[in-house]
Amino acid sequence: MLSSINFNNGVQSVYTNATTAKAGSVEFSYNSQDQTVMPAGTATVDGVEISKGSISTDRVKMREDLTPDANGNLVFDQKKDADSFTKAHTFATVNNTLKMFQDAYGEKISWARPTTEQLTLRPDRGEMLNAYYSRSDISVNFFHSVDPTTSQMIHSGDSGEVVSHEVGHAMLDGLHPEYLEAWNPDPLGFHEHFADMTGFMMATQDDATCELVAKETGGDLTKDNSLSLTGEELGVTIGHATGNPRVSIRNANNKFKWQDPSTLPDRPSSPDELGTEMHSWSQVYTGAMYDAFTKMVSRGMADGQTAAEAIKDCGQQFIELYAKTLKDGPKGSFTYKQMANCMLKIDREQMGGRNQEILRTAFQGRDILPSGEMGIASEDVGPKNFRKMSVSLDGGDFGMFTGARVDTMVDADKMFINEADSSEAQETKQNLQKLIKAGRILYTEPNQKIEKKDLFDKDGMPYAGVLRWVDGQM
Repeated sequence: MLSSINFNNGVQSVYTNATTAKAGSVEFSYNSQDQTVMPAGTATVDGVEISKGSISTDRVKMREDLTPDANGNLVFDQKKDADSFTKAHTFATVNNTLKMFQDAYGEKISWARPTTEQLTLRPDRGEMLNAYYSRSDISVNFFHSVDPTTSQMIHSGDSGEVVSHEVGHAMLDGLHPEYLEAWNPDPLGFHEHFADMTGFMMATQDDATCELVAKETGGDLTKDNSLSLTGEELGVTIGHATGNPRVSIRNANNKFKWQDPSTLPDRPSSPDELGTEMHSWSQVYTGAMYDAFTKMVSRGMADGQTAAEAIKDCGQQFIELYAKTLKDGPKGSFTYKQMANCMLKIDREQMGGRNQEILRTAFQGRDILPSGEMGIASEDVGPKNFRKMSVSLDGGDFGMFTGARVDTMVDADKMFINEADSSEAQETKQNLQKLIKAGRILYTEPNQKIEKKDLFDKDGMPYAGVLRWVDGQM
């Protein structure tokens, strides 16, 4: 399916010495999961340039040096040389995740800053139980921490799912930067969903993972498994650190259904409850797509594929569906219902309609689409153009944020007699009021210098927004 990634294959070295080389194929340490799930293997990366330990491709540059072995490869024992393993693993995963999706997309994916050619990779930026994508410098960042229960050093960059997740954010932000500038839950939830599914899709193209999941489930993916569970090692460590036991960061095999976001808290009190914070809200769409995946795998097996073959094949179908959807998908702000209808439209018009019934049933089962609805109206696939509309936070309880100006995304083809009174403006105010009440907006003083660490709250969660001052205006 993705022969260019060459998981666990040999590699032809192009090296004349171990420190300097022209661009070529290099073998790296790689694990689509993490060491608690299965041992690491290897993967090759094309177009690698190494010069005195500096490693890059035309799309990715690593901010730490790493020296290859005498054969020009970068394969390390995770237990004996954890630092080098993390560097090699993150570099391989970032590059091959980008290649996986870009091949399906059919053209180069630009970053959210169009003048930036290379995504910056920082394999270990310090101590924190986290990983994140940063638009400000177009980078993906990973960290380390000691598990307080096992005393084991954990690197977030050692999980293929976690690394691919952050690359998913970077790719989607490049394709649709307006999604991260929306204030309603659905575009933000979809962003987190797509990041989770990027790790999921990448794992389906790894033969070792497909065989493992086939063994775990016998092809019945309604059972929890290494594909449905995201970031097991990091999730368990976070559980030990917070005192709230968990087996992973999230589980695609969940039971969450769509509810009116206005009736939900921003952040739920328990992982078993639903909230509108993007990581929590994403689980509704992820659950629907996982339901569809399980049905697709079952169909593949009924057609004669082994469980492992069906998982890999259906993973490739997902890669193509997401790539085509994001090329022709909603622009600006949208609802889960509109994105679901867009996926159905793409499947019908560009992929032969093979998964229409499976996808529709999955979306209806999660109440994203109404039961029995079959047609797709043009307005049900989201706006095709967008513009920014400025909203002033007044006429409500905004506390110290009263009077702040907020830009929100609206359908460019929609005209308002009075923008301030439009439903879009009122919805933005309601969403901001909720976020402010939940402490999800960082307040700053004029001329205050903000560092990266300031962008995370006491629980290590990124703030949903930051107050900036421009010419005295919030």
